Amino acid sequence: MRCRDLLLTTLLVAAGVPGPPGAAPAARGDEVSYARDVQPILAEFCWRCHGPVAADRQGDLRLDERAGATAGAASGAPAIVPGQPAASGLVHRVRTDDADVVMPPPATGRRLSARQVAVLESWIAAGAAFESHWAFRPLRRPVVPEPAAAGGAVHPVDRFVFARLVREGLPIPAEAARGTQLRRLSFALGGLPPKPAEVREFERSTDPDAWLGAIDRGLGTTAYGEHWARHWMDVVRYADSAGYELDYIFTHAHRYRDWLIRAFRDNLPMDRFLALQLAGDEIAGGAAGTSGPEAAGEADAALFLAVGPRRFEGGIQREKSRNYEWLTDVADTVGSAFLGLTYGCARCHDHKYESLSQREYFGLQAVFADARLEERRIGEKGGDTRPADLTVVARETPSVVHLLRRGEIDEPGDEAAPLVPAMLHAGETGGPVFAGPRRRAAFARWLTAADHPLTARVLVNRVWQWHFGAGLTRTPNDLGVQGEFPAHPELLDWLACELVESGWDLAHLHRVILSSRTFRATADASAAARDRDPENRLLSHFPRRRLQAEELRDALLAVSGRLVDEPFGPPVVPKVEPWVLAPLRNQNWSETPDPAQWRRRTIYMVVRRSITLPFLDAFNGPDVVSSCAVRDTSVVASQALMLLNDEAALDAARGVAARAWGAAGDDPAGLVGQAWWLVFGREPAPDELAGAREFLAARRRAWADRTPPDGLLPAVGAADAPAHGVPEPALAAALVEWSLLLLNTNEFCHVD
Repeated sequence: MRCRDLLLTTLLVAAGVPGPPGAAPAARGDEVSYARDVQPILAEFCWRCHGPVAADRQGDLRLDERAGATAGAASGAPAIVPGQPAASGLVHRVRTDDADVVMPPPATGRRLSARQVAVLESWIAAGAAFESHWAFRPLRRPVVPEPAAAGGAVHPVDRFVFARLVREGLPIPAEAARGTQLRRLSFALGGLPPKPAEVREFERSTDPDAWLGAIDRGLGTTAYGEHWARHWMDVVRYADSAGYELDYIFTHAHRYRDWLIRAFRDNLPMDRFLALQLAGDEIAGGAAGTSGPEAAGEADAALFLAVGPRRFEGGIQREKSRNYEWLTDVADTVGSAFLGLTYGCARCHDHKYESLSQREYFGLQAVFADARLEERRIGEKGGDTRPADLTVVARETPSVVHLLRRGEIDEPGDEAAPLVPAMLHAGETGGPVFAGPRRRAAFARWLTAADHPLTARVLVNRVWQWHFGAGLTRTPNDLGVQGEFPAHPELLDWLACELVESGWDLAHLHRVILSSRTFRATADASAAARDRDPENRLLSHFPRRRLQAEELRDALLAVSGRLVDEPFGPPVVPKVEPWVLAPLRNQNWSETPDPAQWRRRTIYMVVRRSITLPFLDAFNGPDVVSSCAVRDTSVVASQALMLLNDEAALDAARGVAARAWGAAGDDPAGLVGQAWWLVFGREPAPDELAGAREFLAARRRAWADRTPPDGLLPAVGAADAPAHGVPEPALAAALVEWSLLLLNTNEFCHVD
């Protein structure tokens, strides 16, 4: 029976199976792994001078492969003698205090730690086995650990995770409270908090299918499509403007954004999802960005190629320079987003760490040289703020791409043939394999082949990152030798196989991950976990995370009842303070005239490259110039000031106050309970109820003798208070202040 079939028949059992308390931990293994332990040390300290780039290699010594490492170097002595660390020159060099001999040289200011030296010695003593890099190996489904080794877990994901916890002597985490689980799931799939009625129903339900039903209800919705499209937009450097000095608005970009939303909502198979973005115009047979039903569907996916930064300044800029900048942006983004490699590091020279040559870098540019961007300016001439509309058009004859010395456009070398990296190719060399027509379509077929070593691993790692806050490897744009070794490599490969064998079915992958106890685990770390797994790399508990900027703004709108649920269409340009527009030339900012549009989901707000909306800037919005693998998560004073003083937060507080009043009227306990359910999705504890009532009473007394400003009065209308009328001003102001306080709590701003 296939693992996926086994999973589907055991989900109901797995939904509630706890590991047995007091399960005996296994001793931690001492075996040294080349890929996990040794390769990162050699890559960090040795490969710059003794790695894959022949031009940089010193002492005729190569330490990235066994043959070179065990052969005699320029000194005549081998760096590594398998089984004999004492006889190995490498060990002597990293141990000695002799400044003329020690490696790395003293001038670098770097030295291996005692632990790193011990790792090298243990590895050499065990035979110095070299392995191919884990991410470049053929994808094979690992054997799932037995339940007995995983604390009795049944679900395959749990068996991988819990088996590792047992080996490390760490306890298996308990499950989170049911309401916490549903809130976590709601943000994971739709980026929005659950409605109070949904939480109550889920908490009361005794249906063993309740959790699986909640997953299925979250999938396939427009909210799900919007949330997951926003994730992908980070990776593909999406923006609604060109950037640089003039930062022209793009009129075509939102069609790509809308295609992404529909693709996720409709569960487009991920192999086709990737292929259409690379070559949708070739595959669908039309030009991306043109009108008609074809362009409204698959062909618009290729607008991925047209939403990156683009220079429009006139004057002396040459067309070949603009084309080179575009091909550079596309190659770098495809390398990072689709292949999970630092491709851009090979533009000026061979990659210092990967087996990726400059010829192969320009070979990827040559793949995309069979397309061009057709540009149309909209509006009357005479100004420099006219929007730009770009169309992806297939060339009848691809443009010629040259190797460029040091990446300089004016120093061309040989013509570059379309290539893929030899290290990922079945043959001895990388190509040329795409020399015929429709190079991009051929490249897309190669990228999405079932036996491609990287594509599924990269995708699965991103999906895991977007569910857990961090990937199984925390370098999602770099699965190469400089990237982090996965915390659970077998689980990553098992899920990658599951994705491919399911027909690249993302909804299936979601169900597999979200139905696990690992996803439903408590966010409270045990004392042992805090001590031995402080970064939670082993998943000893669920990683608590702050809501991303878009999630936080959307949650404010949702709980206040202000959210305008209107999908698709051109970007909304909200009203901003004049100081925000200072970086924009000629104040190029045309507000959307209908203020109600400003309360749509954040994915529909305009994304400019020259400025960032203040709320998104405060809460670590994405980089929109290059592929954003992981957003920063900072905790700074400006965030508290934003949530306390920004008009969006105040408007949300007025909305929460109005909704609470509409449901409970002048009943202090009822008001507290209603607001608690709206903001947190749970009942207040007795001490919380008492504290809230005390706060409301105190603030009501404080406002009794003076008139509150309009900003502290909830907009209570017939829909909010059909039976309770309008609260007197002192109570109204107290309600708004208290609602604002709730919206500033960690519980609201974080997912547990």
